[in-house]
Amino acid sequence: MCYTCGCKLPFEDHGDPANLIEDDLEEAGQTDAIETAGIRAAKLNMLELIMLQQESGELERPKEDYS
Repeated sequence: MCYTCGCKLPFEDHGDPANLIEDDLEEAGQTDAIETAGIRAAKLNMLELIMLQQESGELERPKEDYS
């Protein structure tokens, strides 16, 4: 999906660049922060953090550090 709205169209931003799409995750996978590990690493890191927030009941108001 545009990883925001739930449409399940990974490349569709619906005309709003604020919606996260596959290209955004591709770019995130090439940052120095993850040593250009790629889109798979970026997605897995994002999934891990969201799961931690969900398990803690903090999806709407996450704390600053989950390390």
